[in-house]
Amino acid sequence: MTIKHFVFTMAVGCGLAAVLTACTGKSDTYTINVTVEGLDDGTVVTLVPVSHDKEDALGEAVVQDGKFQFTGEATDTMVVGLVVKDSYGRGWFVLENRDITVNGKATKGKAWDGTDQYKWDVTVTGSPLTDKFLSLYAERDKLDDLYTEYHEQYNDVLDKLHATKDPVKRKAIEATDEYKAFAEAEHNFFETVNKTLNGIVLDNKDSFWGPLMATMFLSWFSTENADIYNQFSDAAKNSYYGKKMKDEIWPVGHEGEPVKQFTVKGDDGQDITLPQLLEGKKYVLIDFWASWCGPCRKEIPNVKAQYAKYKDKGFGVIGISIDKDEDAWKKALTEEKLEWPNFRSQEVADLYKVKSVPSVYLIDGEGKIVAQNMEARGENLAKKLEDLFK
Repeated sequence: MTIKHFVFTMAVGCGLAAVLTACTGKSDTYTINVTVEGLDDGTVVTLVPVSHDKEDALGEAVVQDGKFQFTGEATDTMVVGLVVKDSYGRGWFVLENRDITVNGKATKGKAWDGTDQYKWDVTVTGSPLTDKFLSLYAERDKLDDLYTEYHEQYNDVLDKLHATKDPVKRKAIEATDEYKAFAEAEHNFFETVNKTLNGIVLDNKDSFWGPLMATMFLSWFSTENADIYNQFSDAAKNSYYGKKMKDEIWPVGHEGEPVKQFTVKGDDGQDITLPQLLEGKKYVLIDFWASWCGPCRKEIPNVKAQYAKYKDKGFGVIGISIDKDEDAWKKALTEEKLEWPNFRSQEVADLYKVKSVPSVYLIDGEGKIVAQNMEARGENLAKKLEDLFK
C-alpha cells in the first residue's frame, strides 16, 4: 500500500498575526470542503477512520456538482479516508479541527471481486498534521521502490521458480547462484524494512505519532509487537491508535486480568454462561477455530493429548467456531471426535476481537488470563500445563 497518488501542498500567504487564526483555520470543529472530479451527482461518500479494524463512518455526504462537505468535531487525532460507499479505495489525510480543503479527482475501476474501486488523486490544504504524516510515510514509499527494484533484477530466476510446482525442480532452482543472490537481497531488504520502520515509530514514541505510524506501517499487531508498544510514553499509549494497538496485541487483556464474560447456546437451545462452563475447573483453554482452518485442526491432536492427561485434574477446553457453514462445523466435530463443549459463535469471537484463527486463551477457574495465543499452543501449552498442575 502506498500513498504516491496522494499529494499535499501547504497553504501559503499567511503573514500578519492579525490574520493568523483565519489563516490556520484552527477551531474546535472541522469543516472539510471537497471538490473532486469523477463522481456522479448523488454518489454517497463516507468519512471513515483508518485503522486495522472495520470502522464505522464518521459521516456521509452526497456529491452535488462534484462537491460535498463534512463537518464535525475531532476528539482524537486519526487518519481518515474519503470512501465512496460500498466501494474500495480511499483518499486519506489526518483529521483535525481546522478548515480543510480537498481538491482532485477519483477514477473509477473494478476490484478483483467486481466491486467498484476508486483511485483518489487529491491535494489537501489546511491540515499541517497531514504534512507531517506524509513526510513520515514517504519512507514507506522508498521501501516500496527498493522492493520493486531488486525484484525486477531477479525476475528471470523468480519466473522460473513460479513456473513450476515440481519440488525437485524448485529445489534445483533454489540451489543456483542467481537464486542465492536473490535470497540474500530479500534478507537484506527485510532487515532494512525493520530498521527503517521501527526507527520511525520509536523516534516518535513519546507522542501519538508512534502508534499511528506503527498502525500505518503494519497490517496487524500481535504479542511480537509488545516490545515496541511498551516503549511508548503514557501519552502515546493513551492516544487513539495507542489504545487500539494495545487492544490488538492483547485483545482479551494481560496475564492476571479477567477475560470478558459471554453466553453461548447449548445443543438444547439453552443459554450457557462462561462461569457455568468454568464450574469445577482449575484451568480452561478457550479455543477459537474453524473447520476450514488447517493450523487449527493440526493443533487438535496436541489439545486432545493435554486434555486426556489433565482433564481429571481440572483442565477443560471450550471450543468456539467461527464457521459460517453450520454443516461444515458439525462435520468437523464428528471427524475430530472432540470431547469438550463446542459452540459456534461469531458474536463471542467479535467480543474477544478475534481477527484470525487459531486464537487461544488459557484461563484459570476464576476466568483470569494465564496465557494466550502462541504461549498456549503446541509445546508451550504442554509446558504451561505441566507447570500449573505440578
